[in-house]
Formats: sequence, C-alpha cells, structure tokens
Amino acid sequence: MRSRTVAATAVVVLLVALTGCTRQQTAFDGVARAACETKAGPAIVAWWRDEYGMTPWKVVDTHSTGVEQGAGGSSGAASASVTGESSVQREERGTASETIEWSCSVQTSADDPSTVSATIQEITLRSRDRS
Repeated sequence: MRSRTVAATAVVVLLVALTGCTRQQTAFDGVARAACETKAGPAIVAWWRDEYGMTPWKVVDTHSTGVEQGAGGSSGAASASVTGESSVQREERGTASETIEWSCSVQTSADDPSTVSATIQEITLRSRDRS
C-alpha cells in the first residue's frame, strides 16, 4: 500500500513538473499584462471604427487571459505574448455588449530593460455561438 502511495505521489510530481503547473507568475508577466491591457482599449476603438464605421460607446472589462514568455534575450531583455478580452458597448443606453479578443506582444530593450514596449497584434470579434 505504501509503495502505491509513493508511486502515485511521484506521478503527480512528474505531471506537475511537465505541465508547468507550479510556475510562479514573474514580475515581467504582471508588467506585460498591464502594458497590453493599457494598449487594448484605444486599439479596439480604432479597430471598431475601421470595421463598423462608427465609434463604440465604450470599452469595458479589459483583462488578460494568458501570458507566454518569449525566448530570453541578451543582457536583461525579455519578451512575452499576452492574450486577453474586452467588452464593447455599442450604445450609451442599454447593456448589450460584444466580446473582443486580442493578442499583444511585449518586449524590453537590452539597453534599457525598464522600458517596456507593447503592441496589439490582433483584434477579433468573438463569434456569438462560442461559449
């Protein structure tokens, strides 16, 4: 019985290690999320205007849904890809909103790692039949 418990524990530890479930959020993850969430609102307004010929009433509930670290750069440079969602209210009155999905790339410079550059890569309207 004890050997089964030890074997089961070893399997769980191995699975956690392989899937990265123990990975702690780094400080750069938080910076990357914040930089992209800040850029998302204005980018969505511009995209919406281009797509629909009108400006939405407001962009609300912008949040990131994932961060993937990029390859480590030289001497302190870092990069990441961030995905997220926002809701767009078309009109001032009413509560109807559309969900927008976005992706963003973030990088720091090797010359100045404290300077973060974020660029929205893609913006799409989530299809209504998806849950």
